[in-house]
Amino acid sequence: MILPQLMYKKAKTLEEAIQSFKKSDGKAFYLAGGTDIVPRLKLRLHRINALIDLKAVKELKGISVANEWLSIGANTTLFEIKNHPPVKEHFPAFFQSLDATSCETLQMRGTIGGNILQNTRCLFYNKSLEWRKAKGFCFKMGGESCNVVPNTKACFANYCSDNAPPLLSLSAEAILKGTNGERRIKLEEIFSGNSKEPFTILPGEILTRILIPLRKTKGAYEKMRVRDSIDYPLVNAAFTLENGRGKLSVGAVGACPILHTVDNMNENTLRDLMDRIYADVKPVANTILPASYRKKMARVLAKRVITNVLKEANA
Repeated sequence: MILPQLMYKKAKTLEEAIQSFKKSDGKAFYLAGGTDIVPRLKLRLHRINALIDLKAVKELKGISVANEWLSIGANTTLFEIKNHPPVKEHFPAFFQSLDATSCETLQMRGTIGGNILQNTRCLFYNKSLEWRKAKGFCFKMGGESCNVVPNTKACFANYCSDNAPPLLSLSAEAILKGTNGERRIKLEEIFSGNSKEPFTILPGEILTRILIPLRKTKGAYEKMRVRDSIDYPLVNAAFTLENGRGKLSVGAVGACPILHTVDNMNENTLRDLMDRIYADVKPVANTILPASYRKKMARVLAKRVITNVLKEANA
């Protein structure tokens, strides 16, 4: 499939990109690595007039340390981040998620901002326009109800980022810049909890940097997928332990990752946490694996990452 006819604008600064967005009457997308948005445009999942290319914006690139935070430009590639020594040394859960994201060829193109801001996915949504017309548009496409859960005016598509769950477990923050200026938020605040419109980002706003507290942690990441080389996660889990306090994030089973904090990790709290994860995870039949199996595997992966980290911490 080919891209629809679009106006293309290559911005050199954030201000130039934001102004271009305003001139498009809001019917534009920002383009970074393109590994998520280009296939979506080819499938005609969006109707826009323009693409604003951010690859030449220097402010969005690079990794630096400032005031005990690791600062990562949103346009920094996953491959570059993975090979940055402090990432592997301080943030093992994040490093493992980067290594597990697709293949190295796409890691060299995909960006951290694009991975975080990828839209939700569904077996009945990420199809060609012809397929969706034949089936009937789902709620996410403007139809009357979900095609997976009939007569339901809601969307159950899955947010399938590899990198967001470990970043949440690391208490990461995000910097956004738009027409109303710049703001800094906790990364979890970027999610709306609504699969149809999964992000709280304002129209024209650009994710500019990801900030992670620069402290040495222990952590692990696991994902379930069919093909090891390229697939999106069908369930994933990340756990980070720091000074006895643990943060667990489980993703790819709904509109946004689930995040739990445990101040005192022991046998009882681990059992309670697994019960909470099992109760919180409510997948539906919108992937190639049964919903009941994904629900069980969410608890399995969560227990696995916690067990591995605790074993390392007690070694």
